[in-house]
Amino acid sequence: MIQGNVNGLSKIVIAELESLFDLKVPKDIFCTPELVEILSRLTFDINREISIYIGRRGDILDVSIGDVGQVSLPYMRMRRSQSRLNGIRCIHTHPNGSGRLSDVDLNALTSMRFDALAALGVRDGKYSQAYVAFINPPGAHEEIEIVGALGLEDFCSKALMDKIYLRDKAIQHQDLVDVVDDGQEMALLVGIDRYGEGTVSLDELEQLAKTAGAVVIGRVMQGRKAPDPATYIGRGKVEELALLSRANNANLVIVDDELTASQIRNLENVVGTKIIDRTALILDIFAGRAISREGKLQVELAQLKYRLPRLTGLGTQLSRLGGGIGTRGPGEQKLETDRRHIYRRIGEIERDLEKVKNRRQALRDRREKNRIPVVALVGYTNAGKSSLMNALSGSRVLVEDKLFATLDPVSRGINIPNGQEILLVDTVGFINKLPHDLVEAFKSTLEEAVYADLLLHVVDSASPNLTEQISVVETLLESLGCKQPIITVYNKTDILDGQENILPIKRPAAYISATNKVGLDELVELIEENLPITRRRVKLLIPYTQGQVLSQIHEQGKIIEENYRNDGVFILADLDSALYGRFAKFKVEK
Repeated sequence: MIQGNVNGLSKIVIAELESLFDLKVPKDIFCTPELVEILSRLTFDINREISIYIGRRGDILDVSIGDVGQVSLPYMRMRRSQSRLNGIRCIHTHPNGSGRLSDVDLNALTSMRFDALAALGVRDGKYSQAYVAFINPPGAHEEIEIVGALGLEDFCSKALMDKIYLRDKAIQHQDLVDVVDDGQEMALLVGIDRYGEGTVSLDELEQLAKTAGAVVIGRVMQGRKAPDPATYIGRGKVEELALLSRANNANLVIVDDELTASQIRNLENVVGTKIIDRTALILDIFAGRAISREGKLQVELAQLKYRLPRLTGLGTQLSRLGGGIGTRGPGEQKLETDRRHIYRRIGEIERDLEKVKNRRQALRDRREKNRIPVVALVGYTNAGKSSLMNALSGSRVLVEDKLFATLDPVSRGINIPNGQEILLVDTVGFINKLPHDLVEAFKSTLEEAVYADLLLHVVDSASPNLTEQISVVETLLESLGCKQPIITVYNKTDILDGQENILPIKRPAAYISATNKVGLDELVELIEENLPITRRRVKLLIPYTQGQVLSQIHEQGKIIEENYRNDGVFILADLDSALYGRFAKFKVEK
């Protein structure tokens, strides 16, 4: 069977290509003039590269076709050894007449351990020249030896086969590492630059990729006003991406925007490797970091809603169970089922999350009854919210220098100097282009910010993209309906070395280093000043004749201590300003 791009080829051409499998090359020569003549003529006729793979017995094992400069090397999975060459040589044609080997060719030679890799230049349907590359034995000055330009007689000689056997014997004891099958995701990043800020977005995408466990080996950026509806980037850039992917052994391409099913399918057809978008990458990170049952349900819901409209276009991706970045996480096996099953699962998760939402509301009602002010930490991912939580409360919330280290909301009660108790809540970090389905799924978590009495907007003051990050957070808070007071907390100011004046002016604002515990006292003072519900701890002695006062304090205040004395009921309580003023006449010292 002919591999690769056979679209538009006549049945006669395909039949002649298939007839190549019937040819046999003598064991002791590299190629035959007959085979060279057929490859040159067919290459000229179809104006596409042709690759053939020949075993040491002279059998032609595989034939592949591609557009000029785009033939996949190799299409098939070949025998590989850690101690010897793979026993297969590749000969492919160049329709432009040049037989010079590209970086893609040389990378294929070393990564697949070919006996040899040859490029045959074709001009006007005839052999022009050829170059042949061999892997050198250990200790050689160069890793690869390139021979050429060769005439037809030298190309079809015994001397080239002698080089293969000598090298195979010399390197059979070399300790080689399989660079393809080590399980590592080798990723290329792809983005478009609409307004001159594409590099910033790709920098963040690289952070996301590293958080997910990928090694970023290259980038492709195209300046354009809008994504191409068929392939996201233009056709020329797609071809460049395909070459770059093969030259660098990439097994993953990550696109900086959300793709449609058809865009994913079209890119995979040309590039020949797995394609995921920014949304799938973020979902993958969330899937790996969700710990609580609620968090796992939220991630699964977002995954299902994201992939449901892409069922018809994701091709083989839906069968890649545990296949790496973009395919793992809670509920991935559900994606193998039909739409009806997925819709049913979405309904189940939404009902479960509604119960979680109700439980959260019950907790909020209880806090409201006890009048405990809630201060929510919000901000861009990796800005230092968890570090600040630990610094203020003395707790040990997980802190990592990775994006989205915290998914599940964490609450800690602390007492501020005026004796008032407040509840600190750490929330999930925000990010540019945060997937809509993820925002919807995590609404019960994000509501902690909506219902808080005060927000601490934690900002990474050392970030080169500080202004954009502040804007992303403020926009998302506005979309959630947050209208409460906000204190901007510029974290990591120790890195600025006293240059706080370069930061955007926000009021009120605090300048701290959560790691070094610098500026926390000033921050706590700002919290006291800006809490809409201010509570004061007070000692009261309520006469037995004032039973209604006692009832109001129980209803609207927080009782810390209550003792019955001869002259009345002693109360130690936290009261808001209104209650404190109303019952100040019952205040006592002991």
